[in-house]
Amino acid sequence: MLRKRVLDTLVLCERAMQYVNLALSGRGFDELSAGERAQMTALLYTTVENKIRYDYYISALSGRSSKDLDLYTLCLLRLGLCQILDMKNIPDFAAVNETVALARNRGERAFTNAILRRAAREKEGLPFPERERSPKRYLSVKYSIPQATVARFISIFGEEESEKIFKAFSESSELSVSVNTRVISREDFILKHKDKSAEAGSFSPFSVKFGASYPPKSLKGFDEGEFFVQNEASAIAVSAIGLRESDTVVDVCSAPGGKSFLAAIAAGEGAVYSYDLHESKISLIKDGAKRLGLSGIRAESRDAKAPNESLFGKADAVICDVPCSGLGVLGKKPDLRYKDISVSEELVPLQREILSQSVKYLKAGGVIVYSTCTLIPEENEGLTDDFIKNNPDFEYEPFAVGGLNAPSGKLTLLPHIHKTDGFYIAKIRKKQ
Repeated sequence: MLRKRVLDTLVLCERAMQYVNLALSGRGFDELSAGERAQMTALLYTTVENKIRYDYYISALSGRSSKDLDLYTLCLLRLGLCQILDMKNIPDFAAVNETVALARNRGERAFTNAILRRAAREKEGLPFPERERSPKRYLSVKYSIPQATVARFISIFGEEESEKIFKAFSESSELSVSVNTRVISREDFILKHKDKSAEAGSFSPFSVKFGASYPPKSLKGFDEGEFFVQNEASAIAVSAIGLRESDTVVDVCSAPGGKSFLAAIAAGEGAVYSYDLHESKISLIKDGAKRLGLSGIRAESRDAKAPNESLFGKADAVICDVPCSGLGVLGKKPDLRYKDISVSEELVPLQREILSQSVKYLKAGGVIVYSTCTLIPEENEGLTDDFIKNNPDFEYEPFAVGGLNAPSGKLTLLPHIHKTDGFYIAKIRKKQ
């Protein structure tokens, strides 16, 4: 039974503190039909994404703190609320009956049945915390983001702007790709996918957005190497470099390979050295490069903190997309929203070290693009400002991509404004 698989996976993820995508890959997911995979993915990700909101409702409807419930019971109720409140294609009676059927005993069945039936009756008027009394708690429950993270966003962007960002996260569902213009023009690719509401991205000359989320392999041109999945923010970061034909590029934290692929498309006959710490991810890069026909990519496992000395002073460009807290992609990766916000501070020394080592690849006059998919200043402009201050041989380089202008050499992309991932991009040039 599909719902039982979903429930067991939810329990596993909570108990083992495992990410949903990893849990999915190990539970016979590939054996399901395409429709079953889509339904299971939707149920899992939606339940995980909204669990703070669901837990608030569970407490309000039962009179008991969700923290006091058995984990299986709690996940059962979350799954039921997900179907009732956020799955428009599932009738309420089916959501209630099918979920209650998964209860383990009479008491759990009665408890689950009572809460879910009440939720179905009152779903248009379920309570929220009073915003006037506690704006942070209100936003935390409404968008299912921990209060500590809400507080951090408010300290950076203010309450109104933060809510716009959270709302954009909750609406993030469309598919974005970059077109392999060595194989097909963007215009022809869009025409080929008019039935999927394909349209040009807002800024990157390679980006195409679809009106909904589709399995990439189901789209025309996948096997022919006409495109690869990539959010427009990542494409903007590569476009900011201004690569020329035959440039030599080093991508220091490259998996799953999107930035390396786009760099190879832009640099043509140039060499792209695609490094990543994890050996297990190198095959993803090699397979992707093969499908796309990008023979210039040379992928291998390497720690970004221990650069390849044989390439020192030889790169025209370096892509430095560092490990980060991921607080700009909470709409795509719901698990990330529950990580301790303090992880941001812990990552800064690693990010600083990777940037300091990566610039060793640059020729005089070469450029490095430092990027993150987070919106925390300490990981972004705070770090690159310190680097420029302490390294007089480097300077910010102004850049423009599409209609985006970054005269300071720094750019923060916001999901509610730019319709991309939350992203930071800094272009830094090594002086002659």
